[in-house]
Amino acid sequence: MVKIPKRGAIDQPICKDIGIVFQYLYGATEKIVSHGEAAINHMPVVDMFSTADSIIVEVELPGVRKDEIDVSILRNTLTIRGLKYECFDEKKVNFVCMERSFGKFFRIIDIPCPVDTTGIKAIFREGLLTIMLPKVEEKRGAPRKIVIES
Repeated sequence: MVKIPKRGAIDQPICKDIGIVFQYLYGATEKIVSHGEAAINHMPVVDMFSTADSIIVEVELPGVRKDEIDVSILRNTLTIRGLKYECFDEKKVNFVCMERSFGKFFRIIDIPCPVDTTGIKAIFREGLLTIMLPKVEEKRGAPRKIVIES
């Protein structure tokens, strides 16, 4: 007898790790194939955690101006994109080491539960973008007793 994995098996840690790898590769692909836009230079670092009533997403964006950040959501996919300008003079400079990224960035984040898209709030303070997504009770997946009539 063949065992069929449960429907929620995709939530296993290995699957999430694979998802991160694919997202990284997608970002690398964006550098090569830019779909008519300038190349994407990097993906910002993200932390996501859950409270009793919200999903909180924190994105590190040091050196980015608030008006250069675009946040959108479609279904359970949060997209963050923007632009980070170079902060040095355009005079000729010989870098000894340059590890910071400049230019366009983007990040796609899958939200793990249903959220109220009309109640989302975002705050950008000291290089940290905090997005609060209020949870909603999922009605489709909740078990419900069915009364059988005769």
